[in-house]
Amino acid sequence: MENDLNVLVDIILPITLILIMFGMGMTLRVKDFIRLKDYPRAVVAGLIVQVVLLPVVGFLLALAWNLPPELAIGLIILAACPGGTTSNLVSHLARGDKPLSITLTAVNSCVVVFTIPLLLALAINYFVGTTPDDVPTPVLQVMFGVFAFTIVPISLGMLIRRLAPRFSMRIGPLYDRFAALAFLFIVLVILWAERDDLLTILPMVGGVSLALNLIMTAIGLGLAWLLALKLRQALTIGIEVGIQNTPLGMAVAGTLLHGVHGLDGDVMIMPSAIYGLLMFGAATALIFFGQKHLGSEAGVAPR
Repeated sequence: MENDLNVLVDIILPITLILIMFGMGMTLRVKDFIRLKDYPRAVVAGLIVQVVLLPVVGFLLALAWNLPPELAIGLIILAACPGGTTSNLVSHLARGDKPLSITLTAVNSCVVVFTIPLLLALAINYFVGTTPDDVPTPVLQVMFGVFAFTIVPISLGMLIRRLAPRFSMRIGPLYDRFAALAFLFIVLVILWAERDDLLTILPMVGGVSLALNLIMTAIGLGLAWLLALKLRQALTIGIEVGIQNTPLGMAVAGTLLHGVHGLDGDVMIMPSAIYGLLMFGAATALIFFGQKHLGSEAGVAPR
């Protein structure tokens, strides 16, 4: 079973992640990256919450739960990952602002190439206690890996969108379904493979993962309300900061860091795997709320 899990984490997961990001690239255009001027407050709010507040809250929760090093670092990795195609799909189902969702995902997918290695180095240094000379090795390794998992497949997908727009638009919905099913399959298989240790890990990770999801979703919605954003945009920000790219988190933890500084990648993937199931609770609630209160027209400012 351990060999099967290694194959899943080291081979199948990275390939699946690359395919998912390639599919997301086929939904993007260059103007999605320069759409910041159309949503200045919403984009800035979303980026601040995702890039700054999310890792900070993740770090504080890891301390509050007194997590062991592998689980604490796994939680920080998860918190550093942006929303992916799943957040775009949930925003669509909740009748949120899909262009805003795509913009946040597109920008964050570029930013994480630099933020994930930096946050990871800080997390390893704090929770493992490595010396500063030890930290750059995983930083460079992870930076290259995140680049290969995100920027490269997204760029190729965008190239296909540019060269064959009709094909990309036609296959896009199929890719959304593939991404959701592939993600769910990987999470379930990993949890099944680790079922013997799950009863030990779940009490430590389940509560902190749920707390991270609920706190960040609430912060996203609250900040949007303070900025008097439209309900459609507020829902989108809540979804973007509550739905994380857990396949990327599992790939970084299980594929890129396995054995680095003695860290057990099979343990580090557990926060992302468990979060990958729990995050759909709040997402489902936002979907029902959005479908009930939003029509096809622009939303109104929340009261």
